[in-house]
Amino acid sequence: MFVLGYFTIKDLLHDRWRSLLTILSLAVVVAGYLLLASLSRAFLTVGRQSTVTNNLVLISADAIDPMESSLDVDILQTALQVAPDQIQRAFPTLFRHMNIEGHILQVRAVPLEEMPASLGLILLEGHWPAGLRQVAVGEEIATAASWTIGSTVNIYGTDFLVTGLVRATESNLGAIWMTYPAGQSLFGMQHGFQVGYLPLVPSADPESVRLLLQADPGISTSATVYLENAVSDSYNQVNHNLVTLSSIMALVSLLAITFGIYNSTALSLTERSSEIGLLRVLGFTQAKLRTFLFARALFLTLAAYGLGWAVLDIYYYYRNHYSPLGFSEVPLNLSLAFSTTLLGLALATVFAFLGVWLTSGRFATLNPLAESD
Repeated sequence: MFVLGYFTIKDLLHDRWRSLLTILSLAVVVAGYLLLASLSRAFLTVGRQSTVTNNLVLISADAIDPMESSLDVDILQTALQVAPDQIQRAFPTLFRHMNIEGHILQVRAVPLEEMPASLGLILLEGHWPAGLRQVAVGEEIATAASWTIGSTVNIYGTDFLVTGLVRATESNLGAIWMTYPAGQSLFGMQHGFQVGYLPLVPSADPESVRLLLQADPGISTSATVYLENAVSDSYNQVNHNLVTLSSIMALVSLLAITFGIYNSTALSLTERSSEIGLLRVLGFTQAKLRTFLFARALFLTLAAYGLGWAVLDIYYYYRNHYSPLGFSEVPLNLSLAFSTTLLGLALATVFAFLGVWLTSGRFATLNPLAESD
């Protein structure tokens, strides 16, 4: 084993620049796999199951994103008139996506009394925002942005005091919450409100009420009625799709190791076909040749994997501490899980051996004496 390792290193050092370029190219592949695998793992934490609610929501019929919606307050009165025995109350919500201190967040303005009653917000610390310059912050956002009770958050050029930390039970998405009067003062009412909430009585069938409201001309011409959970679940479905896509791409990226090792081995064997033929004459068996080539490929793969892992670990440290990534207002904590790293290393080794096996067969049978005959 020692002799095999010695000759493997000597061979790689003989073409040190080619070996270095091979390691660098494979390291890029490894980093790509680890990045995609880490993103898949991070998205799993975003896609928690939301709590089932008895609310309906109104969004403009032509809006793809809730921020693009614009509704008039009259539509809430229309909804109450269509199903007065099924709808408890109706209230508006101002909804914005904003870049706040380097974080893409949701800012929502709702009536104060509806925060715990209809939206399922749980106050974890501090008190509910009451003034025009006070906000409550979701726990995920507070952690990502290092906000605590008493912190100042600049929104739309105005400073707001963080008075409470909250947890949203109707979904896992974080947000900044303010009272509806505070939102009107900050954003104005030129574009109406974005989302209308319709909490239903406990005995109501949400889907039946939704169909009833959607069939009313006073609502259907300007708004679409959704089950609140359907809106929340759409985010979770996006997360699920991203997890699946990232996992597939991670596996495909590792397949590139096969081609990298194949090309490196084929080039080396082509340049040394005469030497290999002489070794065959001297009794160097096909099994020994493949063992040597496997050892060579394993060394390149391990060096590339270590380099790719180290570079990505440094990148994650910088990202998580200085410029955290986020998706749907929830910070993504990127990390290199031991199980993911170990699985990737095992797959990379298998794919490297496959690359050697694909290219070594025809060279392993070279025999210059047979050619001279």
